[in-house]
Amino acid sequence: MRHIKWFDDYDTGIEDIDTEHRRLAEHLNEFFATCDSSCEPAVMVRILETLLRETQRHFAHEEEIMAKVGFPGLDGHRVGHTALIDELHDTIDSFRAGVTAELTAKTTQMLEDWLLHHILNEDKKIGKHTGAID
Repeated sequence: MRHIKWFDDYDTGIEDIDTEHRRLAEHLNEFFATCDSSCEPAVMVRILETLLRETQRHFAHEEEIMAKVGFPGLDGHRVGHTALIDELHDTIDSFRAGVTAELTAKTTQMLEDWLLHHILNEDKKIGKHTGAID
């Protein structure tokens, strides 16, 4: 079973952002567990819709923090956020049309890659900019 284990290396040093990232990882783990136990389209869609809402809230909050601290990469970061939200909408539509093993595998890989890549390669820059981490 796929599972995201949280490591301190994922922390940005900004408590609110780190708490929200952990919560997003928990939602992803719920999705992964559901993929393994029951791939009912309605259940998958419900989990993905929850993930979408939480992600939208997190992105808005993260962008607010970036604006407050004068983060120079805000515009590019926002573009990445918009792209993921669009991809999540498309994924939800695909799950509504029917769950397949290929769709599930593609979605789990995309979500895990996005979360870990985005945190380690993009969000940590915010912590470095604020001096919260080296």
